[in-house]
Amino acid sequence: MSNRMIEGVKRFLREEEGTEVVEWALVAGLIVAVGAAVMVTIGTGASERLTELANLLTGEGGGGDEN
Repeated sequence: MSNRMIEGVKRFLREEEGTEVVEWALVAGLIVAVGAAVMVTIGTGASERLTELANLLTGEGGGGDEN
């Protein structure tokens, strides 16, 4: 690595604004990851419930007492 690049990295690490930007980027990334996980979980659960409802309405299942 050239001295100029090393000095630039050192200056970036010394500046508080640079570290704050990195911290906020990490927080934003964590929020996005958690949001995606929640949406996948909710989507899967909602899909299962809607399938159960459709099956009950069409009489294709449901496990009820059908005597």
